[in-house]
Amino acid sequence: MKCILLGGSGEVGGAVARALIRSDVCSELTMIGRRTVAAMEGEAKVRQAVVDTSADDFEEVVKETARGHDVAISCIGIGSGTARMSEAQMMAVEVQLLGRFARGCKAAGIEIFELLTAVGIDEASAHSKIKFARVLGRKYQTVLDTGFRRLAVFKPGMIVGNAHTPGWLTPLTALIPDALGWGNIRQEEIGQAFATHLENRVARQTEPVVSYENREMKRLVRERHTGSPAWQQASGTCRGRASTHTEKKGT
Repeated sequence: MKCILLGGSGEVGGAVARALIRSDVCSELTMIGRRTVAAMEGEAKVRQAVVDTSADDFEEVVKETARGHDVAISCIGIGSGTARMSEAQMMAVEVQLLGRFARGCKAAGIEIFELLTAVGIDEASAHSKIKFARVLGRKYQTVLDTGFRRLAVFKPGMIVGNAHTPGWLTPLTALIPDALGWGNIRQEEIGQAFATHLENRVARQTEPVVSYENREMKRLVRERHTGSPAWQQASGTCRGRASTHTEKKGT
């Protein structure tokens, strides 16, 4: 598969990029953004497309760049700076920029999309009283409205190994069970989960939307290491969530 990635210069985006270039499922990775990523220079699979993401024609540029690709991935996000930003500033990156990327990829013929959000985010979050949740809910809704045939949404809890995560917090969140979604997950595990979904899951995805929280992502990582599909490892069944768009949790 040929993949195009927005947000590859970030912490989680870098982990996703590393997992993809190590995976046989990815034949070529186009990293689109405002600047080159030095760590990816010289990688045989990687092509870096440096563009003006604030330009009026960004959506058209994405469309032309994404032609011939099979998968679009967004790891765009603001990180720890959200507390100091207005809602309008957050929306410009998390929703408007992402929306132009998603629509450009859809216009290029891509029907598979992987999206990074956060634990607890769904359509209802767009009406939250909390600014962060409200913006991410609109981000999620924007991609849903684009109408990809197969959307996978990754919703990590506390990300270990990320520069934006306070070091004093992770020993406390380590006590939270994975089933609750708010506990710890390593940055590299998230990257591997993105790759494993493409390796083992997307071809048999029948629902328009599947979601992975901490527990489901860790199962994907075990699947990657053992070669045994996570749906065979799991003792329970997939849990669905009532929604305007049917969203199913990965197992």
